Amino acid sequence: MRFFKNYELTRDYLKCEFKDCSDFLMRELVISGRRVLLCAMDGLVDGVYLSESVLEPLLCCSIKNDNAYEFLTGLQTRVIAAPEMSQPETFEDGEFFLMSGFVLLYADGSEKALVFGVQGWNRRSTDEPTNEAMVKGAKECFVESINDNKALLRKRLKSPHLKLKQINLGEAAKTPVVIAYMDDRACADDVKKVENALKNADFNTLSDYGEAAAFLAKKKRSFFSTSGNTERPDVLVSKLKEGRIAVMVDGSPFVIYTPYLFSDNFSSLDDYNNPPFYASFIRLLKIFAFCISTFLPALYVAIGSFHQEMIPTLLLYIVATSEESTPFSLLFEAIIIHLLYEIMREAGLRLPKTVGHAVSIIGAIVIGEAMVTAGLIGEPMLVVVALTAIASYVVYPLYESVAVLRLVFIVIAGVGGVYALVLSACALFINICSLSSLGVPYTAPVTPLTRASLGDTVIRRDWRYLANRKVRLKNMRGVNKNG
Repeated sequence: MRFFKNYELTRDYLKCEFKDCSDFLMRELVISGRRVLLCAMDGLVDGVYLSESVLEPLLCCSIKNDNAYEFLTGLQTRVIAAPEMSQPETFEDGEFFLMSGFVLLYADGSEKALVFGVQGWNRRSTDEPTNEAMVKGAKECFVESINDNKALLRKRLKSPHLKLKQINLGEAAKTPVVIAYMDDRACADDVKKVENALKNADFNTLSDYGEAAAFLAKKKRSFFSTSGNTERPDVLVSKLKEGRIAVMVDGSPFVIYTPYLFSDNFSSLDDYNNPPFYASFIRLLKIFAFCISTFLPALYVAIGSFHQEMIPTLLLYIVATSEESTPFSLLFEAIIIHLLYEIMREAGLRLPKTVGHAVSIIGAIVIGEAMVTAGLIGEPMLVVVALTAIASYVVYPLYESVAVLRLVFIVIAGVGGVYALVLSACALFINICSLSSLGVPYTAPVTPLTRASLGDTVIRRDWRYLANRKVRLKNMRGVNKNG
């Protein structure tokens, strides 16, 4: 609905819209003989700046008011000093600006309003990231304010090619969303696909990044996602330089980016600050840890249940002695111990920090000592679970996928042995290879395999080589240019 020319109708409409809203501020003024309505949301604006830079100049100004349009233009160009200004034509747009920390000014007889930014809400400082800790990396992270996140990104990537396109999503309540990309590196068609996917999602409300991420991935059943997220500006900058596209959601400190590759899970910014030989060793270690966390418990159950001849004699005697006194099968033991571990992990995450230590102590006593002493769980199984739990945190971005896959593989191995486990592992790898995002294979650049593709995936080559590379995701082998 457009603004009314009638002052009383506009005033009454806004009062009705914000009825019972104690944070809605409205003040009626007379400027140069014309009635003016000033509206703002308490807590979202800087009161001192509003009084000194807006109200005082407005009350002291003198503007020829032949018509409402010239009056608003005069205020915009000669009186109000705010850097952010716009002239919305509808109540919906005006209300969106109000909720974003703008002040709305309506003049009698005008079909438009004037809004100007005087934001002043409390913001969280850009402290050290909590989920993506780096030993030698930067110590700042994204925050909940989308304007601050845009500034952090622009500060690190000082290029006019960095584009930050803002759209508003949500039917019941509009949420600002920014699509970030480099126009000289990202494919224009891919940017349009991302924008259309978000606009066609038909959100009722958009409260966090996870809701938007679901619409950026293809509808294919898999335990792995083709869209990643990060809370580090330096990580996002490196992705944008490769031609990827990022999506920022207002109110979330995590930024989505796509395409997301399987190899991204095994690399970090610390790799590029460490010597090549050590960075390559760490990446190989992460791949090994992923295999352990996914397959080790299932392999232990399969061999212990069906293929005891594969275990060395001395080790077989130890396992048999331990399991003889337990009333449950290896399959049941593995499932129970992993479920108990996940329960304690979830409790430690959700409980207050002061109580979390108690959960860790109780878990260590109950599972580590009491269950083994009581003969409910065998010691070898406890060692396997502990090793698996530690390994799963080495590749933390894949933890959710690995936690579920591990239980699936345990059941398969307990029913069909090593043969069923191998077949299910092959099915998993086929599923991984079938994934793609915006035409880029999820397993790129390893498949199709080339010598050059190994320079920054499984191993990390020297900077003398990496500095001369111009990586573009759309230029890799196996990429479908049409998406």
